[in-house]
Amino acid sequence: MTTQPKRPLGLLETATAVAGVAPSGVPLSNVQQLVNVLPPGVFMTSDHRYYFNGQGPVPSVTTVLSIMDKPAVTTWKGKQIALAALKYPETLIQLQREEGDDQAIRWLMRKADEERDTAASLGTGVHLLADMLSRGSESDPKTWNVLPGTEPYLAAFRGFVRLYGPHSIISSEKAVWSLNGYGGTYDLIMTIADELWLIDIKTSKGYYPEYGLQLAGYRWADSIVLPNDPRPYPMPEIHRTGILHLRPDQYPDTGWRLVEYPTDYEKDYLTFLGLLEAWKWKQDGRFTKAALNKGSSGPILIRQQTTEEVSI
Repeated sequence: MTTQPKRPLGLLETATAVAGVAPSGVPLSNVQQLVNVLPPGVFMTSDHRYYFNGQGPVPSVTTVLSIMDKPAVTTWKGKQIALAALKYPETLIQLQREEGDDQAIRWLMRKADEERDTAASLGTGVHLLADMLSRGSESDPKTWNVLPGTEPYLAAFRGFVRLYGPHSIISSEKAVWSLNGYGGTYDLIMTIADELWLIDIKTSKGYYPEYGLQLAGYRWADSIVLPNDPRPYPMPEIHRTGILHLRPDQYPDTGWRLVEYPTDYEKDYLTFLGLLEAWKWKQDGRFTKAALNKGSSGPILIRQQTTEEVSI
């Protein structure tokens, strides 16, 4: 039986043991050129690949979880496509007549993607504001330079911080590194009732099971790593994990709810590591058409025996 590791883990001696794997389709020479110019400490690319002291790239926690089927996301996108068809029927009919069904379908899918990007921008903006608020003060004007549409969410986060006190936030928006071969960035580590919580901020309409695997990935990472700092800092022992669900429209009293996800090492973290192995397997491209045809003239055809041949 695999047991939960104890903290700290003596990571100063072991943090350089992780060997990186080149992203699919990227020549190793190009990766090595990038590694040669990277600064010490942690570095994250725009496609959420992590490096630490030149080791990497490794996928982020959320990249690993992208391999999961998410029915709620598929349903949401289908709904956005349907809403676009209802909202712009004349545009859709004209496009269909002039350019055909395929172009009309592509247009509907682009409208759904626009809604997705708007939701993603809101989530990103709220995370940045929460990080500024956790590090700033109400007298700092930069703390209140809010993006359009984020004001109610920031007000909700301010109420959350006010309840527990600004000094309860120990750390925010820091990268983690795992010797199992992944990185990530958590939102908050804070003390609540003398317990250390790891919290992820969510602005989605609901909250979903995969959030627990995301929290487990952060909780049992080996170390916290910083930009321009080659030292790994052992991940502290986390007592509880949860999400801060910021939805002023759903919670008119406070604008937020703290939802505990009681993550378990064996049930949740080992499941996350299983998904990591599945992600790596997919990146290797095993059994794809290109892999099966590599080094051969194509699929091998085996002639089926006739009834007469079998009887002989």
